[in-house]
Amino acid sequence: KSDGMKKSMEGLLYGARVDVVFAGHVHAYERFARVYSDKADSCGPVHITIGDGGNREGLASKYIDPKPEISLFREASFEHGRFKVVNTSHALWE
Repeated sequence: KSDGMKKSMEGLLYGARVDVVFAGHVHAYERFARVYSDKADSCGPVHITIGDGGNREGLASKYIDPKPEISLFREASFEHGRFKVVNTSHALWE
């Protein structure tokens, strides 16, 4: 399902110059470099998967190995994140 969503949305996000995409469902945290078409691209959005707030299925325990170069950080733990809008052009992700 995610491949179909990616195919239908990636060009739109890239064309609209989206800076960051937050997604959930996977019970883990992973942050990617700016990416387009599965490759690092300075004009593409940063993708952050944060779906590790707790669930009955448990944490994701399997990752693609070796880690893709576009994956900057990943971890399976119960955590949360904070997104703070600083002004019209800056935001912080903690």
